[in-house]
Amino acid sequence: MPMTTLTIQEVNNIISEHFIKIFGNVVEHYPAAAIGILKNRPFHNAKDISAAINNFLDKLSFREKQNVLRLYPDLVAKLADLSKFMLHIEQYQRISGADLLTIEDKQKLGQLNKRYREKFGFPFITFGKENKDVFTIFAEMETRIENNVEQETELAIKE
Repeated sequence: MPMTTLTIQEVNNIISEHFIKIFGNVVEHYPAAAIGILKNRPFHNAKDISAAINNFLDKLSFREKQNVLRLYPDLVAKLADLSKFMLHIEQYQRISGADLLTIEDKQKLGQLNKRYREKFGFPFITFGKENKDVFTIFAEMETRIENNVEQETELAIKE
């Protein structure tokens, strides 16, 4: 599906129903976020939209934040299960070093991911803007699993 670029004026002027359709997945499978940020119009720029999303998430209760985090796919589990052939799937191409994982690395990653999910109740979420390699993600998980549930929920929501 081709992506259409909207001007900020168009974003501010589209009817609510279309706004919700367009921004309905701005937070993973959670159209309530689009409804929540809708009331912040008019926006002056993209930073205003981002701030509205962050404010919406910040105002959620602890339980609501955890429910949002549970909506995210468990990409680490998929990464731990991938064969070298499957590593060429577009979704994983950005994860450099994934093809270097040994069977032992995948097992360790799978075990760490299982412990993380059992402790926190949602999948490990990391922001991939820095094009993190798989070993950085592994180290980040090992550090973050030491957080308490409240700390990790807040950190994951920020990611």
